[in-house]
Amino acid sequence: MADIQLDTEANPATPSSGSGILLFNSTNKELTTVDDAGNVRLVRTLTNANNADVVASAADTYLTGSAITVPPQLVRVGSRFRWQFAMSKTGAGTATPIWSVRIGTAGTVSDTARLTFTGVAQTANADNGWAEIDVIVRTIGASGVIAGVYNITKASSSSTLGLTNQQSDVKQVTSSTFDLTVPNLIFGVSCNPGASGVWTFQHVGVQATNL
Repeated sequence: MADIQLDTEANPATPSSGSGILLFNSTNKELTTVDDAGNVRLVRTLTNANNADVVASAADTYLTGSAITVPPQLVRVGSRFRWQFAMSKTGAGTATPIWSVRIGTAGTVSDTARLTFTGVAQTANADNGWAEIDVIVRTIGASGVIAGVYNITKASSSSTLGLTNQQSDVKQVTSSTFDLTVPNLIFGVSCNPGASGVWTFQHVGVQATNL
């Protein structure tokens, strides 16, 4: 059976009513569709994940495996980024952890924190748990807005010990306006467990949809 080879091309003009276009985008080499309303979408869901433990030791740490680079067609209203984390902490650290959704072109802590979630205080007890951050794009363009929710649950049998001093924690944050038209924007997450905190992330995963 012969292969089918397609040349890459830039995003084409909007096709006529009742038709669509299938192409390989020349920028990211992703299989892409364009419908008769001019909507450009990737055929697959974008994902990323860590391939080794990620350690955050009392410093703001960009979590390897959390970065997603936005494709050339940019985000759209309703684009969604969902991060999932499994982590453990040592018996040290009682600070309030800070989680940041960072957006920029570096894929490091130098990118701007557009959403910041301040968790509840830890206790000086070893623990492990599961956290999620879910972000939706509300408006696009040069004055874009995103909204996110953070939640964490833990394994400790005591509701007042470990990663949080309560059994679970949920926070909701909406960003101020910022430019979502910048090419090659990277969405990622950093975490600072605070003074003396040592968190080891065994699982870092992200999915981006409606791009």
